[in-house]
Amino acid sequence: MTVSAVVLAAGRGERMCAEIHKAFLELAGRPIFAYSVEALSHVPRVKEVIVVVHPDDLAAAHSVVTSLVRRATVVTGGATRRESSLAGIRAATGEIVLIHDGCRPFASPILIDRIIDHTERYGAAVPVLPSVETLYRLGGAEHRIEKVLDRASIVRAQTPQGFRRLLLLRCLEAADPGITDDASALIAQGEPVFTLDGEVANLKITYPEDLHRAEALADRSSRRSESRRERFA
Repeated sequence: MTVSAVVLAAGRGERMCAEIHKAFLELAGRPIFAYSVEALSHVPRVKEVIVVVHPDDLAAAHSVVTSLVRRATVVTGGATRRESSLAGIRAATGEIVLIHDGCRPFASPILIDRIIDHTERYGAAVPVLPSVETLYRLGGAEHRIEKVLDRASIVRAQTPQGFRRLLLLRCLEAADPGITDDASALIAQGEPVFTLDGEVANLKITYPEDLHRAEALADRSSRRSESRRERFA
């Protein structure tokens, strides 16, 4: 099956308290979303990458993307995640579409390949991590703890999320505008979504401290790459 990848980089990132859109903040000298584009483009089964950005960022995104990969398209997103996902999916041509957060820079090619395998088999696949903290449900105006949740049945979703493209398109068109991820659009329509193990390093940059963690990961990765080049020189 043919595979397209959509990188969502249109968010404002208000929790980062930055003057520019979050995906365009620099991580080790490059915009964060460049790492997501590069990771997807390194997977041979991904035949095209669509990058969804804010209208103000079109020119900057084109400049970054064309320096990374030839088979990429840049489109403008909307005011919500749903609208931006729809823009990317409508620009895609693959039978399978991977939807990836532009601020999740470290998804590995191995993870992406496993997501494609699961999507081909099940139609919808989401990488997840177990919840390791104790989880509470709060109630009342004073945020009193109402219930301790069973964390064994609760997982944390990551991206890329993989879908049959036409299935996701149909479900998103019918979805609530306030959805926060694409799998929830299928779940709301009664469509099954299956999970696979995610990766701890596949972190999402949401707060300033996340960017500091990502800088450390990028620095270690760069040093490993330099060491490998020296060994084989």
